[in-house]
Amino acid sequence: MKLLTSLTLSAVLVFASTFALAEKPDFSKTAAAKASYDFSKNKPATGNQLMKPSTRHDFSKTAAASSDYQFSKNTPAKLYKVNLPSTQHDFSKTSSLKQGC
Repeated sequence: MKLLTSLTLSAVLVFASTFALAEKPDFSKTAAAKASYDFSKNKPATGNQLMKPSTRHDFSKTAAASSDYQFSKNTPAKLYKVNLPSTQHDFSKTSSLKQGC
């Protein structure tokens, strides 16, 4: 029992001390926080730079770009009928009008 208690207390102390001693960085004390800091003098970052992806797609590499592809064999798209709701409402058919309210 004493062993379990001592292990529990030591575990609590380890976890409590790491959180208590952990110091949050105060970036307001850095050189870049000063109003006189000149960001234009910073060196550009090197390595691990992400390249901007191209917004253009090369359709010449698709299956449909080959001369053997037959568009007539494509299955036609399903057509859906969309019923747009009416913007006007016939209030003469409401139950409150029939009750005389």
